[in-house]
Amino acid sequence: MIHFAGERGADIGDLLRAVDSRHLDELNDEDRFFDRVQYDRVLQIALRQSRDPSLGLHLGEFLSLSAAGLIVQIVQNSSTVLEALRYTVEFANLGCQELPFRLEELDHAWELSLQPDAAWEKQYPLSAHQTMDGMMVFTLREFQSITLQQHQPISVHFSYANPAARPEYERIFQCPVRLGTSQTAFYLNKAQVADKVVNSDFELLQMLVRYAGQKLEHMAREEDFGHRVRKTILNMARPHFPGIREAAANLNLSVRTLQRRLKSEGCTYQEVTDELKREFALDYLRNEELSVKEIAYSLDFAEASSFIRSFNRWFGMSPQTYREQHFSS
Repeated sequence: MIHFAGERGADIGDLLRAVDSRHLDELNDEDRFFDRVQYDRVLQIALRQSRDPSLGLHLGEFLSLSAAGLIVQIVQNSSTVLEALRYTVEFANLGCQELPFRLEELDHAWELSLQPDAAWEKQYPLSAHQTMDGMMVFTLREFQSITLQQHQPISVHFSYANPAARPEYERIFQCPVRLGTSQTAFYLNKAQVADKVVNSDFELLQMLVRYAGQKLEHMAREEDFGHRVRKTILNMARPHFPGIREAAANLNLSVRTLQRRLKSEGCTYQEVTDELKREFALDYLRNEELSVKEIAYSLDFAEASSFIRSFNRWFGMSPQTYREQHFSS
């Protein structure tokens, strides 16, 4: 994304600073993950500086298929398109943990849908939708490549409405496009899904699948308790942040157990909530229609002055100054 946005006119230095890096080479580690705040920060800069409102679609066209790493290797060595689709669903979290796939057989077609994390899409809708655009384009290219056929979907649906992008959707997918539907999905011809993969390798596939399974198990073990609490708060947030009792009940824990487990990881419930409020504050400031007073209320501050003091402590400047320096066009 950073490389592509740079070619479209964005400042690569600005983009690298958004993920606390100095050089593009530092981003080559396939085991390095970025949280939703860093990711959103990069995407917002890329959109603003490239002046490309369909950046996600164009990124999906631009990316080398090898960018998907292990997942695309598994897809390329599957025996059929259907097997490749099933492995895509199984191992999607190795690429983007916020955007799993689901595969379902219908009477007339196979439905491959994207299931964005609800909290992510709620907090960062623009990032989620641009990413879904890119993922849909990339996935189509991936499955065309394994059969060496330019098969197009029966239709493509998007759960969000972006009428200005319709010409680009139709150019890329070359099939009926529906916007504002119940979910984002491909509808694929059953005969085409039954196609053989041209360069499949059964033995290599088994080795890759074992390795991918081990990576998923490792990721599951590495997810700390603080991250689970954070996800719980995000899912319960809006219109107000949950108190510790509400969060503990949602996790089926006592308040004391929740506090003890967070303490063992060196943090408190208040610190986790404050971190999320900082992220939400930046998200709200991007919307110039929201006043500082409205943002303060949305973040559960009793008065705007309390929010301003907290914001100064977090970022070393007032909310209005931050908005003018970072988000004003």
